[in-house]
Amino acid sequence: MADAASGTVLSPDGTSIAWERKGSGPPLVIVDPVLMDRTTSVSAGIAKLLARNRTVYTYDRRGKGESGDSSAEYEPSREIDDLLAVIGVAGGAADLYGFSSGAVLALMTAADSAAASSVVALEPPLSRVVDHGPDIRGELAQLIAAGDRDEAVRVFQRSIGVPEEMIAAADVGAFAPAAHTIAYDLTLNADADLESFGSIRVPVLVLVSGSSDARLQEWARETAESLADARLQVLDGSWHGVPDEPLAAAINQFLA
Repeated sequence: MADAASGTVLSPDGTSIAWERKGSGPPLVIVDPVLMDRTTSVSAGIAKLLARNRTVYTYDRRGKGESGDSSAEYEPSREIDDLLAVIGVAGGAADLYGFSSGAVLALMTAADSAAASSVVALEPPLSRVVDHGPDIRGELAQLIAAGDRDEAVRVFQRSIGVPEEMIAAADVGAFAPAAHTIAYDLTLNADADLESFGSIRVPVLVLVSGSSDARLQEWARETAESLADARLQVLDGSWHGVPDEPLAAAINQFLA
């Protein structure tokens, strides 16, 4: 029977981080990408599938959902602390699955701490020389200050190459409450140093959709090549995404 629970844990700076647990078996923590919390996460389906034979922890990254937010200036190290606090709830060690900027955070945590037993990284935006394009954080701040959070989300989506048909079909309003945290992920990605990830000694599986653009596929390849114990796997999927069933199968096979 599934062992379900939820609660909060304090990060070292006093920020309350909301978490949820389901399933039973070895612990795995899911790290969501930009904008998403437990109610809007694209990982909700994969969490249910993985919970069939693992204890799956999901959580709201700081500033999103039911988690708090520090009044201090954002620093990626605080998000590493948040994730380590959730791993502490899981018993002090756990496998990590992260998607996009969530994968970057998972890898940063594995480089910083032995608490990560292994990492599955789906399409991390990492490269030896990443062209992040124009810095839109100022524009986003202006839109948010003006109360136009929906447009802030759209500006961000266009900046990372989300196809227009996907933007038009998206429920932008669902992500609007977290629009101010887009700047957090942009800072996280900008500060990530792929070369420093060479210190990661746990096994890493880097996943990429065969339907993603060449840039995302190259980033996935470079990430895998930069790690001491990593392999790259290409899955059938859509732009910047893989269906839950084949994704769960790949994760379970890697962690078996």
